[in-house]
Amino acid sequence: MCAAYLAQQAGDRYEALSAGLEAAAGVRLEAAASLSEDGVAVVDGPGQELTPELAAAVDRIITLGFTLNPAVARDVPREEWGIPSPAGRPMVEVRVIRDTIRRLVERLVARLDTEAAVR
Repeated sequence: MCAAYLAQQAGDRYEALSAGLEAAAGVRLEAAASLSEDGVAVVDGPGQELTPELAAAVDRIITLGFTLNPAVARDVPREEWGIPSPAGRPMVEVRVIRDTIRRLVERLVARLDTEAAVR
């Protein structure tokens, strides 16, 4: 959800990579349905595992509902948003999660834009 909202809100100013502790088979149906309701394009496909090599290629790591092993990305700035997984939840809860993620991504884009303007 974060990557989809970042792509929608930031356009080509920033690139999002979606990865997890383990590679997912694809976008969860609940997440895809809620994003579609909100007019957000969803690109499905297999997920990526967050490896030390992938982490070394990024400027920032945002985790939603888990704490990242520090050894994976020791020198990469990170934020832990503490958001529960939408998996298996009723759509009313998935929508709340979606809306929370959208607001957090809006704030993230605003901060990134401010940081870019200062450089």
